[in-house]
Amino acid sequence: MNWVSLAFLTCTAGLLTGVAVQVHNRGFSVAEIVRTNLPQQPQGSIFQLGKPPVKSPATKPLNLPAKPVKPLSGKNQGESIPQRAGDLLEKAMLQKARSITVKVLSEDSWGSGIIIQRQEQVYTAITNDHVLQSGKTYRIQTPDGKIYSATRYLATQFAGKDLALLQFTSTKSDYKIGVLGSSSTVKEGDKVYAAGFPFEADKSNPGGWKFTAGRVSLIPEKSLEDGYQLGYDNQIEKGMSGGPVLNFGGEVVAVNGMHAYPLWGDPYVFQDGSKPCEPMRELMVRSSWGIPIEKFLQSAPQFSTKTAEKQPKNISLEPPSQLLAERPGTSNLTVSQPVVNTAKLMRQQAEAAKSCTQL
Repeated sequence: MNWVSLAFLTCTAGLLTGVAVQVHNRGFSVAEIVRTNLPQQPQGSIFQLGKPPVKSPATKPLNLPAKPVKPLSGKNQGESIPQRAGDLLEKAMLQKARSITVKVLSEDSWGSGIIIQRQEQVYTAITNDHVLQSGKTYRIQTPDGKIYSATRYLATQFAGKDLALLQFTSTKSDYKIGVLGSSSTVKEGDKVYAAGFPFEADKSNPGGWKFTAGRVSLIPEKSLEDGYQLGYDNQIEKGMSGGPVLNFGGEVVAVNGMHAYPLWGDPYVFQDGSKPCEPMRELMVRSSWGIPIEKFLQSAPQFSTKTAEKQPKNISLEPPSQLLAERPGTSNLTVSQPVVNTAKLMRQQAEAAKSCTQL
């Protein structure tokens, strides 16, 4: 054996020894060395052994599409969960209004009412006097669908105001009480919420209940006949008389009583007999009207309640009853400008109407 052959064998033995040491130190088996695709190594490159691939999600490319979100299950599936603060507030107002609104059945007709007091098992509800004029016997349908016999509360009289009280007794159910606020908490352009039971109920709404969001359109200095002094552009219909008008904090600030564009009569006469000027009358005709709750409390201060909190807390996205699952109605106000501008324009319109000379 010449020296060239001896040098070749010496180098080969050294190389194999180095590979064996790496295999031993890095924990590879012979099978893993055999599986290594050595021919794919480019010529002239330095041969390096790596660890075997690890099957882990972390090794996936970062640009892979994310897994689809698992849909909600049970009764939440398919429900639209509001994301904006305004949507959450409107959801809370819908639940508040529905929990205190009752349907007042007067023989073959009906209207709406608001539960305002409970004394033991006796509940008192406020409504409009004209709702009770069509019959002599009354019943009240509560938010859970139950119907109770009701009697007119005659201990308090409301001279010159389209208001009345009914009482019913429930020994097993516990109904919510409306918190009476003040119409002074709202001004022209502010949002208000109104509800009730319209005669022409939406067929897709089996409960026949309607909730609307709108804005105050006019608060004249003097009240109209029967105590009406709060105008708003909420879409009120016949049958919703006696229902609540809520402010931003969920307080009852007025009682529904008159829808826009009346078909007969001229209800736009002030209590002192004077009439509004034409620009004001035009705005009145386009507005729905309610009786401020202060006018009720002037005659019935014993029904006063604590001031409602301005911001609703613990807003639940789950309706407290089947009737609350009904879809709310929509307001006839189409806002094409920012909210602040809309409120400002409505205030300017109201001021212009009130600045004219009354006849």
